[in-house]
Amino acid sequence: MNDLRMVRTPLYACLLLAAAWAALSCTSCMRPQAASEVALEPPPTAAPPPEFADISVLSLGQRVPVIMYHDIIEERNRDSQWFDCTVAEFEDQMKTIQQDGSVPISLDELYKHLTTGSRIPDKAIVLTFDDNYQGFFDRALPVLERYNFPATMFVHTAFVGNKSGLHPKMDWPTLETLAHNPLITIESHTVTHPDDITLLGSDQQRHELEDSKQELESKLGVKIDYLAYPDGKNDPMTQDLARQAGYKMAFSIDNMLAEESPNILCVGRYVHTRLQKALQARDDALRGGVLGIFQGDLRPAPVEFKDELFDGAKLALVYGGTPSTMLSDTREGVLDFCRRANAVAGINGGFFAMAAIKSTDNRMVGPLRASDQSGFVPDLEKERWAKLHNRPVILWGPTSIAIVPYQPNIMISDEGFKALVPNYTDLFLAGVWLVHNGLPCSREQLDTFGSKDIEDPRRRAFLGVTSDGRFVIGASHGSISSEKLASAAAAAGVQEAVLLDSGFSTSLVYDGEVKVSGHSTATIPSRPVPHAVVIRGEIAADAATKPQ
Repeated sequence: MNDLRMVRTPLYACLLLAAAWAALSCTSCMRPQAASEVALEPPPTAAPPPEFADISVLSLGQRVPVIMYHDIIEERNRDSQWFDCTVAEFEDQMKTIQQDGSVPISLDELYKHLTTGSRIPDKAIVLTFDDNYQGFFDRALPVLERYNFPATMFVHTAFVGNKSGLHPKMDWPTLETLAHNPLITIESHTVTHPDDITLLGSDQQRHELEDSKQELESKLGVKIDYLAYPDGKNDPMTQDLARQAGYKMAFSIDNMLAEESPNILCVGRYVHTRLQKALQARDDALRGGVLGIFQGDLRPAPVEFKDELFDGAKLALVYGGTPSTMLSDTREGVLDFCRRANAVAGINGGFFAMAAIKSTDNRMVGPLRASDQSGFVPDLEKERWAKLHNRPVILWGPTSIAIVPYQPNIMISDEGFKALVPNYTDLFLAGVWLVHNGLPCSREQLDTFGSKDIEDPRRRAFLGVTSDGRFVIGASHGSISSEKLASAAAAAGVQEAVLLDSGFSTSLVYDGEVKVSGHSTATIPSRPVPHAVVIRGEIAADAATKPQ
């Protein structure tokens, strides 16, 4: 997963080499050494960097909001800060979380989920507190204990025990008590809480990050693995220094779900006043395409064609064979793709960037790897990322297939995809997940981000896999909605399916003939496309003799 990181650390490697060279130089200057001494005392080697794991593609089947609180006060008055939370408001929010069915989890659970894809509760949430306020111990902790909710306190060590002002801080004995509470995790919030840590030099930043961690570990006897940047401010250098200091995960205050964060050292959080927005963002994501992650077997089988009515919709279907994708230099008909590939069947593929019918542009939307091209191509057009995130990416190799929600900022290389299908050969972005676990997706689930025409009646195309591992491509003869296509595909025995480019692009080819065209007039062919899925293999014996 290392290649998925947004943060690079060439400076770190240089510093280690420099330190090793300095150690060698210093030793040689102290006294001359005999040859035997040199042989018996090999030069010191640089210590390896701390183990580090970034956000894994395997985590993208779920979504977790992280909530940030500050002081918990009795009542609001003219001296209150906007981010203060009264005990009554806090009690109400904990009740909201419980009634919503949300399940607070610890930072250790969140970290394991983000870096390994480990399963957590469907409606997991994380509660964090900044700035070491005494109000947490006096007013928030009793409520948390009553609900049995875990939480994390981020401590800025220079202010421990500071009782001045209207917002006194906890002292070390109080923090020791918290450290022994199984519900509470104590982590770092730097030493002095600088207004903007990114404006400090590297040595000052290192002091803020390292000394806070070391003092908390020394005085409380706990391992400090996590960090909250003061006011959420950070940049690549700060993230790099945090990693060098031994932090495994760090938090900003950018409003985003944890899995959609730029990287593990910049995980987003919602301030508590936006709790409802955070819960809504999670629910919208889960309704809008984040159905989980599918990983399944793909097995070769004879190619079989069906042209039948399924749940009231007539579909042309091709089962079996060995699938692969092709990218044209310009655009061409699916029949042309099949002829070039010596394939027995094919269908139009993913979505292309230039919609104009007469265009010859072959650029695609989303990440891409085609069998007839060299290497993985990311989608770096950031202005369209918001419309694409959480749409399904489908990928396969010789023996396995997977579907995962698209997360643009961490899918800029193919290393993460290899965790799903290590020897994958084909990958592209589909329109929406149609069938999951053998069940058609509901209209609400199909109403995904950026797909405003998802329910418009038109000729529609899809691909997927059956429960026994056969690849399947299909298209509707008539104009139908995506919801109807989903129910028909499920009725045809498809276990997992995603929507392909539809409308005038729809084109299913079998045995040298166009079986479904995007046009209702047979004499008008489907429009040429830059990308297609082709099927190679032997036609099933009974299908070869059966009239079509």
